[in-house]
Amino acid sequence: MPLSVLERRSELEVRARKSGELRLSPSEEVVQPPPSVDLVVGVADVLHNINAFKNCPVDVWNEQGVYRIMFRCASRSCGSLEQRHRVRAAVCRALAAAATRKCVRASLANTKDCLVNLLLTLTTTDEGDDDEKSARTQTFSLLAALLPERSAGDVVWTELTHRQAMPFFTIVMHSLQIDDDELQDAAMHCLTQLIRSASNKKHADKISDESFIEFFSNMKYENAVQSARSGAGDSGRDDCQPEYLCEELCKLLINTFQELFDKRKCEASQEEAWVRVSSCLCVLVSCCARCRAYGTHRQLPRALLAALRVTRDHLAMHGKPADVIRNANHEPVLNTLYWLLTLISSLMLDCPAAKEAFADNITCSLNKLWPWCMMTEQLRTAIMHLLVTFTNDCPKAWACMCACVGGRNLVGEVCRVVGRGGGPLLPALRTLRHCAAHHHCRAILLKSEVLSFMSKTCGRGASWSAACGAWARLCTALARHADGGAALLALPALRPPHPRLLPALTHAAHHHRTAFLHAPDLLEFLSAALLTGNTSEVVLAARAAWALAANNHRAKLVLRGAGVTSAVQSALQRHHRSTAEDAQQALQLLTYTYNVLQAM
Repeated sequence: MPLSVLERRSELEVRARKSGELRLSPSEEVVQPPPSVDLVVGVADVLHNINAFKNCPVDVWNEQGVYRIMFRCASRSCGSLEQRHRVRAAVCRALAAAATRKCVRASLANTKDCLVNLLLTLTTTDEGDDDEKSARTQTFSLLAALLPERSAGDVVWTELTHRQAMPFFTIVMHSLQIDDDELQDAAMHCLTQLIRSASNKKHADKISDESFIEFFSNMKYENAVQSARSGAGDSGRDDCQPEYLCEELCKLLINTFQELFDKRKCEASQEEAWVRVSSCLCVLVSCCARCRAYGTHRQLPRALLAALRVTRDHLAMHGKPADVIRNANHEPVLNTLYWLLTLISSLMLDCPAAKEAFADNITCSLNKLWPWCMMTEQLRTAIMHLLVTFTNDCPKAWACMCACVGGRNLVGEVCRVVGRGGGPLLPALRTLRHCAAHHHCRAILLKSEVLSFMSKTCGRGASWSAACGAWARLCTALARHADGGAALLALPALRPPHPRLLPALTHAAHHHRTAFLHAPDLLEFLSAALLTGNTSEVVLAARAAWALAANNHRAKLVLRGAGVTSAVQSALQRHHRSTAEDAQQALQLLTYTYNVLQAM
């Protein structure tokens, strides 16, 4: 093309415009129309279908921005209401399928404006037509797929706390009440992931941030219908009107849980809806203290105990057939038992009222179900975590642990779990530590093989593992009592003791002065802790020395001969040069202990 023609380009464009001829104008910007509804829906359906193939190039398409472009189409505002619903349903379905890949999920979670616009689409509670229900279902599914990413959870919760909390949770409650199984399932799944994302929020120093959970727990339920009987909750399910939004959600889930369980009883786990509502209810009550209190008030422990009895009776009637033992991981009744145990454990978390409600009737069921709970790793973990929560600071639970049913008690069974050396060892040791304060539980524990087994196991290891740390804390709890301290001092595998056992030996010195003074290795251990230990170890060793020497002239002579007195003096001189606050407190204790040892 000649250069003169290019220079006259504007003139040629003007002539072409006047003559009305078809033209292409490179100097003018052409505004392309938005893609049609059918085109967007078609592309979304293609992406959804292709995603099922293993060789689908999801990573390449994600790098090219295909999914981010589709994400912007999810909240498009042009077209009629029916067209917008069609587009949102198709796009969210395709993106939810692709979000199973980590790269796509992270890319979409970092698209803040699209996430906010997606939340804005959940603003109407009108029942609508099938297109509206489908769009809402797929929107919940996409949000649930993105919320495991921390960035997406922070964006969603920030938007909810500032503007959209009440409209969003109102539509969630409306979806839980509507007669559409797919929509209910998607709403429960989204609610589960939303509460989990709030509970996983961390500060910069990795400490848990409870701000989102507190906001959710303190939201008032604006649509609550108050009546004269409001708050009673004694004559039926509908008498107790919730005051907070989380309580209303808990109420809806409890009713759905009970209705679904009543249909299938022991085989309720075959219903996906029951498993989903059980999972959602577990997350809700474990994260929200107000929901635990409300669930206890609504007699949820009574319903769970009744379900546990039904499952127990069913398993006891059928015994242990070979096919059940062989396929225990896929047995519907055992899966139902797992969800019941998990929900009971979640409801008892830091809730004394729930623990006491369960303590009345749970002993018989747990003892009879124990052989079944030992059949799979999932059930073993569930029952041990339940016992850890149940026995934590609950004297009524300690009495249940030592109660004998059919020749079996729970403390003895936990001791056997520890003695076998397999399974959930850490929860078992924690349970025994919680029960050590009860004299009957402690007697059963001391007669078992737990002490000898764990002392040999930790004595053989070159490094001090997490199980050995739990064992040391159990020894400390036992040594607070005279019988426990005597059993620890009698262990031959305890010599030489590990420094982590120093708190237990300090407690034992208060109860068994004579046995301690006749053990040169223990006195040498105290001297070494005073000379080379850190501040906390020096404090513990000084307390043990003071307990041995107090009001006993012979003990003072023995401690002098063993070098404990000189070790206290050396530790005293070393801490004189320190200005730390804990060192000054240790200095006061060392001074008092040295004066006691020197007094005649």
